[in-house]
Amino acid sequence: MEKPYYFTWTKQKEALTLPLDKVEDHYFCYKNKKWINLSSISYQSHFGLQNKAITKAIQKQIEVIPMASPKHIFDLKEKVSQKLLSKLPFSNFKVFYTLSGSEGIENALKMARQVSQRKLVASLENSYHGATMGSLSVTGDWRNKDHIHPRQWSLKIPMPYEDPEGIKLQETIEAYGPKKIAAFCLETVTGGNGVFIHPKAWLKKLNWLCKKYGIFLILDEVVCGAHRTGPFFGLEHFPFLKPDFIVLAKGITGGYFPMGCVLTNKRISQYYQDNTLSCGLTNYAHPIGLAALQAVLKITELKSFHINRKKNEDYLKEWTKNLNNKAGITTRCIGSLAAIEGHNITQQELYDHGIYAPIQSGRIILAPPLTMKINTLKNGLKMVEKIL
Repeated sequence: MEKPYYFTWTKQKEALTLPLDKVEDHYFCYKNKKWINLSSISYQSHFGLQNKAITKAIQKQIEVIPMASPKHIFDLKEKVSQKLLSKLPFSNFKVFYTLSGSEGIENALKMARQVSQRKLVASLENSYHGATMGSLSVTGDWRNKDHIHPRQWSLKIPMPYEDPEGIKLQETIEAYGPKKIAAFCLETVTGGNGVFIHPKAWLKKLNWLCKKYGIFLILDEVVCGAHRTGPFFGLEHFPFLKPDFIVLAKGITGGYFPMGCVLTNKRISQYYQDNTLSCGLTNYAHPIGLAALQAVLKITELKSFHINRKKNEDYLKEWTKNLNNKAGITTRCIGSLAAIEGHNITQQELYDHGIYAPIQSGRIILAPPLTMKINTLKNGLKMVEKIL
């Protein structure tokens, strides 16, 4: 029977769906069936499906300030913004709030083009930055091809694993004309497109090219931020990177409220002291989102959280390492994010065995909640290995 609503990223008559009538901590449930959430839904439920600290913070905020104008100043907005910025390994950054990662990328692109007065934005051939028109234009994967968008403002760069020293990177940028390029938009660590950890030599070359030619560096941390790869920011694995924009979403509220943000450096914020910031959203810095974000930041300061997170990371790393070269399987893992390829498993088979995790481009992508108990994680991975 046809539904009165759409399913995303699929032909509607071929949509693969799952019934749901309740959730239990890290499980989706329907009648007597359960599916373990090994992907944090779409990489956002870092703190489980029934986190009391986050839900209580939201409930409390609804009773105090349930909504506000973007122009309103209030204590929660001030404290949360300062706390979020304190997580950065850099100083003098400022935050612009959005409702999603796509909108975060969208506004980073708008700012980069306005400040630089250049149109072109470079990105990787195999990348995902969002579903809005601007973010889709810098996306390089299959989701890009069906849409009419300003492709003439986009330059696609070969993948770093094909060009570890950044030779093609430099040749492509210099051949096109670096003074035409406003920004380079990059997932610090890729998510659904394969969990690729870029070679350090390639990243150093990119950083050097951006500084040499005045190209803004936009780091997309929508998936890899909020401790998904270990530290709060994925960029902390690469301390030599000096981004101008950092985009966050998903895990910063644990998925309990739609919220994203763009963190900008001093050059950008100084520009907008005297120039109009032509960016804004009706629900900018929404109090409910800020309450969820504040709860998340408090959780991530607990010693118990980091002990559990590290234990799970170590186990996932060892488990993926042991899978390598078994029946042609290869894996990549960083923190609580992993990819498994070289198998012929279907999405339906995972569902049939009680596993909720995506298969994209033939890869199983694992991103278990950071608060998942180690025994729950072991049981879930044991089932994945059994299917493999």
